[in-house]
Amino acid sequence: MDALRGLAAVSVLLYHVFALNWSTLQDGVYLKPAANPLANLLIFSPLHVVWLGAEAVFLFFVLSGFVLVKAATRPEFSWPAYYPSRIVRLYGPVLGAIVLAWLGYVLLPHTVQPGASPQIAGLPTTYSLTDILHDATLLGGTSNAIGTLWSLQWEVVFSLALPAYLLLVRRYPIPASIIALAVCLLGWANGDLATSYLPMFFFGALLAQYWDRVTRAFRFLTSGRWYAHPAGVVLTVLAVTAMTSYFVLGRSLEHHGIPARVATIPIVLVGIVLLVVLGTQWRPLSRLLTTRVLLFLGTISFSLYLVHRPIMIAVAFLMGTGLVPAVVTAVVAIAVATGFYFAAERPIHRLSQRIARSVRAGEAVPARERALVDAKE
Repeated sequence: MDALRGLAAVSVLLYHVFALNWSTLQDGVYLKPAANPLANLLIFSPLHVVWLGAEAVFLFFVLSGFVLVKAATRPEFSWPAYYPSRIVRLYGPVLGAIVLAWLGYVLLPHTVQPGASPQIAGLPTTYSLTDILHDATLLGGTSNAIGTLWSLQWEVVFSLALPAYLLLVRRYPIPASIIALAVCLLGWANGDLATSYLPMFFFGALLAQYWDRVTRAFRFLTSGRWYAHPAGVVLTVLAVTAMTSYFVLGRSLEHHGIPARVATIPIVLVGIVLLVVLGTQWRPLSRLLTTRVLLFLGTISFSLYLVHRPIMIAVAFLMGTGLVPAVVTAVVAIAVATGFYFAAERPIHRLSQRIARSVRAGEAVPARERALVDAKE
């Protein structure tokens, strides 16, 4: 799971870097064909998985639904401990990223020079107090100065509404699944953000609730039979193709008057769920996802997601666009994310764990006192 998060964070990083530094790739995000065959291959084939933007964030949503629901089923889980711990876990790194971004905007020049490319001219040049306050709350919309916090507002809403998701997946899984998909499609059709994104967490929650059944269904991947590895390869290719289906099928769908994003959302979600299952059930993929490099990327994935775009913006103003700024952005972003993880995210995560332990310990004292009273009676 951590490695999948890491790969998704790198994919978002590359999405922003590619789209800013090569206008043909930016146009490809909107399904516009490029003159360069290599660019078209990167845009309109499953190779687009390397630099997915929205779909990589959808993977974050599904993983959050999965992880939080799995955590909520553990015997030691406590709702009074969960809420303060979760809020600290989400908001703490965000506030640190806001401070880091503000320092970047203040200390480094963000000036649009005459004759600057449209990509640079469209970048934010300041980080106002109003924008900072919007970003710090994560509710009611976020600014473009950091640019990645839009997804965190839905993480917060889902985290607060976790009991409702648990109720739905446990008591009404089939009707709730149908409603969640319908609401998601209507959200995308009408451009409503809440109904577009919040149902995505449900499918991760549903996967967690029925994880034992799912793993039994995919047991053939670990059977040792001759077809296990070929099946794993085919299913992995299908999962990646499904995740990139908006780009693989989008032009054809739009040509026939079918909204490509709406039509491919169910396919993308199936691909994400399938990839999560394969990552745990198919040994070659599991071994790949547990290599040190990918585990490290998973460790710093949240930090990388939070800090990379202000770095990219600063590099663009300092160096322009092209191959060299793109490489510099990627290297500096990973280096800064590593430092940010050790200096900010990890201490905040440990603080959130201490808060949870403290609340659980406080709950245990009245329970012991009640047990003593009952014993005396």
